Amino acid sequence: MTLDSLSFTVQMGLLYAIPAMAVLLAFRVVGFPDLTPDGSFTLGAGVSSILLLQAWPELAATCVAVGAGTLAGIVTALLHTRLRISKLLSGILVMTMLYSVSLRAMGTSNLSLRGVSTLLGSLSSRASGPLPIATITLITGIVFLGLWTFLKTGVGLRLRAVGDSESVTEHRGLRREPFYILGLGATNGLAALGGALVAQYQGFVDVSMGTGLVIICLAAVIIGETIVRPDRVGLLMAAPVLGMIIYQGVIAVALRMNLAAADLKVATAALALLFVAIDRLRVQKGAAGRQIGNRNI
Repeated sequence: MTLDSLSFTVQMGLLYAIPAMAVLLAFRVVGFPDLTPDGSFTLGAGVSSILLLQAWPELAATCVAVGAGTLAGIVTALLHTRLRISKLLSGILVMTMLYSVSLRAMGTSNLSLRGVSTLLGSLSSRASGPLPIATITLITGIVFLGLWTFLKTGVGLRLRAVGDSESVTEHRGLRREPFYILGLGATNGLAALGGALVAQYQGFVDVSMGTGLVIICLAAVIIGETIVRPDRVGLLMAAPVLGMIIYQGVIAVALRMNLAAADLKVATAALALLFVAIDRLRVQKGAAGRQIGNRNI
């Protein structure tokens, strides 16, 4: 692998680590198997691209995209808490609706940002330099530190308690609804942020770019957790970052070995299964150690 391709792989790993942290937040912290990020990722990419094409400031367009994703997560939470729809079906319904919403908003299946000023547009053309990695690392680091700090606050601790055991939190008088709204809003806001940044880095947005995102992010989470075995919040948040970089590296090597692009989903599933098997083997041998986070989903 050349220096340019290695640098590009790390950059894409860091960018996709943002939605991977979002998926970890939903599955491991909130205890909600949310599939909405598949749609929120595309929604964030589409909204930011539309606004950028209308000459909005880059930061403002990105913030609006995050807001749109946050709203999608709140809708998922309300479907579950108010209408009593199951967690999984709530996410599927909103994810499906977001595909149509994104397509309707974009007016076409893809948009090009060529010639448009974006937050990361100039970085992809010089992938081997130190500036792209430094910039993307800074952005991902800010998201990481923000989540890490939040999860150590009083509200964050209550959110983690809700995710660990719904029955215990209800017994102690904690209502689940506001925490689901907070957790899923943050999850899908981060997914939308990841979509907006990836679209601005690549210079285009496609309505199917979020398809399978949750599976990819879960694979990254499993890889990272198998390696770092998180027993505290910092390591828990670091797991998807490390896992996504490794995942992107494996996919890059597979493509260089002429693996067909159509087989990448199979490679993703196989990679996730490999690390699940390693983790289960470690548990059987009694060497797994204590890990935090909801381990039931």
